[in-house]
Amino acid sequence: MSLSDLLLRYCNQNNIRYAGKRIVVALHLDQHNDYTDGDTLWRSLRTSGVKISPATVYEALNWLESAGFAERKVLDGRKKMFRVKMKE
Repeated sequence: MSLSDLLLRYCNQNNIRYAGKRIVVALHLDQHNDYTDGDTLWRSLRTSGVKISPATVYEALNWLESAGFAERKVLDGRKKMFRVKMKE
C-alpha cells in the first residue's frame, strides 16, 4: 500500500481532513532516503514549484510524526531531522 493510501485511510478513520500540503510534504519526504531537516525539505519543495511556507512544512512534519508516519531525531540538541517511518 502506498504512503498516500495509508494517509488517506488514516485520515478517514480518524475523521481528519486529507490536507493537500500535508500529503505533498509526506510524499516529498518519502523521496529522501535518509533523515532530512524541514528547511532542506522546504527548499526542495520550492525548487520543484510547490508554494509552501517553512511553517507549513514543519507543521506537516510534526503532524506526520504524531500520526506515526514519520520519525524524528534531534542532532546537537536542537536540529530536528525527519524521515518517513520504515515499515517493519
